[in-house]
Amino acid sequence: MGAAFDAGRRILGLVLVALVAVPVFLILDPNVFAEQLMRRAGIEHWRFAWGRAGGWWTVGWVALSIAVAVFTRGALSRAIGRLGSRVAAPPGWLVATIVGSVGAGLTAWVSIAVFDGRTVLNDASVQLLQARYFAEGRLAGPPLVLPEFWTIQFMIQTAAGWVSQYPPMHALALSFGFALGSPLLTVAALAGLLGFFLVLSVDRLMPDRREIGRLGAALTVCAPLVLALAASYMNHATVAAFAALALYLALRAETGSAWWASGAGAAMGAMVTTRPVSGLVIGAVVTVGVWLTSPVLRGSSAIADPASDAEPDDDTDHVVSVSRLRSPWLLRRLGGWTLGGLPFALAFGWFNARFFGSPFTLGYAAASGPNHGLGFHEDPWGRPYESTQALGYTSTELVSLGRELLGAPLPLAALLGVFLLVARRLDRADRLLVAWASLPVLASALYWHHDLIFGPRMLGGAAPAWCILAFVAVVGLVRRIRPAWGADALTLVVLGAVAYAAAEGWRSRFDRYTPAPLPRVEQPNALVFVHELWADRVGGRLAARGLRLDSVRTLLTRYHPCQLEAAFAGTEPREVIDECRRQEASDSLGGLGVTNYLWLDDLPGIPGDGTLWARDLGPERNARLLEAHPDRTPMYVLPDRRGGEWGLVPYERGVSSLWGDPPNGAATGETGRSVVPGEGGVEGGR
Repeated sequence: MGAAFDAGRRILGLVLVALVAVPVFLILDPNVFAEQLMRRAGIEHWRFAWGRAGGWWTVGWVALSIAVAVFTRGALSRAIGRLGSRVAAPPGWLVATIVGSVGAGLTAWVSIAVFDGRTVLNDASVQLLQARYFAEGRLAGPPLVLPEFWTIQFMIQTAAGWVSQYPPMHALALSFGFALGSPLLTVAALAGLLGFFLVLSVDRLMPDRREIGRLGAALTVCAPLVLALAASYMNHATVAAFAALALYLALRAETGSAWWASGAGAAMGAMVTTRPVSGLVIGAVVTVGVWLTSPVLRGSSAIADPASDAEPDDDTDHVVSVSRLRSPWLLRRLGGWTLGGLPFALAFGWFNARFFGSPFTLGYAAASGPNHGLGFHEDPWGRPYESTQALGYTSTELVSLGRELLGAPLPLAALLGVFLLVARRLDRADRLLVAWASLPVLASALYWHHDLIFGPRMLGGAAPAWCILAFVAVVGLVRRIRPAWGADALTLVVLGAVAYAAAEGWRSRFDRYTPAPLPRVEQPNALVFVHELWADRVGGRLAARGLRLDSVRTLLTRYHPCQLEAAFAGTEPREVIDECRRQEASDSLGGLGVTNYLWLDDLPGIPGDGTLWARDLGPERNARLLEAHPDRTPMYVLPDRRGGEWGLVPYERGVSSLWGDPPNGAATGETGRSVVPGEGGVEGGR
């Protein structure tokens, strides 16, 4: 079985090298918008990873590294190895505290200095909105009375309330931050938890290579991808934090009571109720995977104990026999693991049943239909997702990994692939880390949605494993290279990539993010209208009629907004042409997304005396909301024509600037007629 395992990891290594070295992403269709974006990104990152973006600087540095290495003859790599022993010397609790504090501090700094405490993606805004309702003691917002002003994608209007499509754990964690004063406290604490428990875990998992594990943990909390996800309130970093906690508790369960396994099960439950697929895949590796590969189960007493300098058993039997799977030691830990995870499973099932009709129906499916699930099929937007797209998207994500995760011109996945090909053996820590890093890649390949906002964020939960494996691969290859000058050459090339990351790559990963502008509202009890683009306004009105998100997106893709306006009015497009021109002209100053603002102040459906944000639908439709809130002062968010800054203006000025006078005979109201198929109409939702 050991030979089969070695063959498998070499196949994995070959696949990683091929997907990064060969521009597989070119198989994506350049005529399909989503594929076109990933294809372009693949080309850019491929050139960067292999040095073409750096031009002669990259070629020159490689040549210089080889020239210097001929004279140093291995002295450089040996000196760095001696420095590594100093990293391994301090007690684990001290290093864990330092790394955790650095992670918390950097996350808070990026959130304030880069994102100004705001969000970049709707995903985070929606979960912050859900967290606000949790902090108010509600499971969801009350059903919306005038939904067209607040319906947003990823929030679902149900009979039980207005609720996020996302599993509730991340929002629940953010709600504690709100209760203490700011959600920033939550994401900073989670980053600290990630660094702290990752150090303690690698000390136990890699006692003979503590310096590698500790450096990998430090790199994790400093990695641009991890910081961007955490500081912008995304839930991928939350999965990584709970994974580090689960790994530590599972390792404690080896030498301690089976009750530690209950904690590991609870941590995995938190992962699953944050991101179900990532939580299941990664959670299984860092909990059950730890026990199935334990030296205890294989009949050895050598355990990865951070208090001991003894090396763990290097038993090459990677597969546990069926009889050992029935051992009381393993069964007790699996029992404790089940006991710890069961409350999360029951609570998650109850939450899903309450809002989405079944314990097994996730919010994603309730929002976008069954095509939101894993597998090769038509995605919720009506586009095919087959093996071709899976291969091309995965190639782009792996090619981008070095630049997006580390900010370095380093083909990280290919580097790991080479290590898997040439390494004599993989010890237990290597195998667990490779599974933690690679299985989410496979899961992502089976999922239709891919993008590179913040980087390959679908792999965010696996970022700790990739960061540690970066050091494992480099050190492993340096030790394998002969002659000695070759080891120094590789060391210098990697040091050059690190220098680039420190000088330019780390900063450049954040320069591209521009959070939504946040005008200062000094008027108490204000009602602020946010002007979205025409297609977004139409989408909000469609969703308010009960159409599912996949139907809304399909309609917006297949039909011009003017056709949809006509369908709302129950007429032909030519009969609302003046209104269509007016709707289009209102976008001349640009648009914002109302999703970015709803979580900030007064919540829709809950009385308050702060600022209530709402979608601008034009003066005629806005009148309904003004009548419902006569005590509020209406205002608009508009850009300054001179500087482009967005600020607040009186309502009348906003109406005049955006909408002018209503056209004579324009269809400004809605008849209540259903949107139905037919000439001049559109297809309704399912």
